[in-house]
Amino acid sequence: MIYDPTGVNYVMNTLQAASYLGVPSELIDEMVTKRSIPFTKVGERVVFSKAALDYWVYAKSMENLRDDLPNLGFQRKAG
Repeated sequence: MIYDPTGVNYVMNTLQAASYLGVPSELIDEMVTKRSIPFTKVGERVVFSKAALDYWVYAKSMENLRDDLPNLGFQRKAG
């Protein structure tokens, strides 16, 4: 089977996840230790789902956008 890194079901190791996210692998290791990034273990190996990382990045960006909306001139509706 040939793995397609653009495929939704692609699974990555730490170095691949770091490259995909554009961060140092040491940061990925720290985030795994703190459990602040989605990962799973296969035996002793830590692996990352591309789909889970994509969703995690999306969710984090939405949190940041929500926090930034008042600074961009958007006000929360009184309710």
